[in-house]
Amino acid sequence: MMRKTIISLGLLVAAASAPVSALHAAAVSTPSVPRAFNAAAVPADARWIIYINIDQAMATPGSGKYLSEFLASRPSVKRAIDQVQTIMGNEFPGDFHRVFLIGRKVGPGHGVVVMHATAAQRHINQIINLSSAAGTMMVGKTSVNMIPSSDNKGYTTFEASPAQGTFVASRSENAIKHELDVLSGKSTGMAGDNSLLAGAHNGLIVYLADTDMAQLLNRPGQHPGPAWMKSVRGAWLAARIEKKKLDIVGRVDLNNAESAAQIVQMAQGWQAMMDLSATNAKVNPRQRFIAGLADRLNVGAIGKTIRIHWVMSLAKLLAGPQKRPPVTQ
Repeated sequence: MMRKTIISLGLLVAAASAPVSALHAAAVSTPSVPRAFNAAAVPADARWIIYINIDQAMATPGSGKYLSEFLASRPSVKRAIDQVQTIMGNEFPGDFHRVFLIGRKVGPGHGVVVMHATAAQRHINQIINLSSAAGTMMVGKTSVNMIPSSDNKGYTTFEASPAQGTFVASRSENAIKHELDVLSGKSTGMAGDNSLLAGAHNGLIVYLADTDMAQLLNRPGQHPGPAWMKSVRGAWLAARIEKKKLDIVGRVDLNNAESAAQIVQMAQGWQAMMDLSATNAKVNPRQRFIAGLADRLNVGAIGKTIRIHWVMSLAKLLAGPQKRPPVTQ
């Protein structure tokens, strides 16, 4: 059951001040999209994407140790991973390689998950077949299982394995059909020079991009978001691991330079507030930890574009908030 095999990853990005020249220099080069990314698997008209390269993350020296320590301190995450291993019949992280979350529309239910994993195919097929109460349909030569929701919310999850080690799932019949057509070559995949892939460079472990973030505010029934978000045309965020540090680079494109400058000023004010709160001896470890993250972030505006850069020790990040040792006289 593929819907149970995807662990959602959230990345909280805050901003702090930095010299614009340094950010500009870091953004000049635009290497080609790495082969592991496989842009051809992304529909040409996709509007947002989340990419996670587990192989790349685990190739970092000491990554196994970092992961073990992280899971030891997060029992709920470990339980979720154990459940995934039971369902998939394989081991995390070694048998999991890459995950795509792709959307051609904005809103819940429109996304598609494409996962590449070394799984026990027979084991997966048996589980899917046992749960496919709503039957199956064919998309080209691929059998798609239709699995009704178990929480009485009325939706159906469409799941398929078009090739050994490739698994696709969506709540949208149209979305999974289109994705399967893209994977088979029947529909066009994305070109490497597409703006959605502007930050997809070598060494990625996580990549997030959206070509029209303002649309997130225009969905029926949704609460209006921050006013500045209405001026955002698109954004991307790319994370790599280098020399035991997490290196994040991002870009936000806006409609005008005034909005970009205002957002940078807001970020600088937030950082100053966090710095001030961290000097309080009574501040809790979580708040001091967040203040430390803010201190490592750099942001600057170049015309209509905001550049973000953040580098932090991976060990400290995974360790999370730490209690301050008692002061000795």
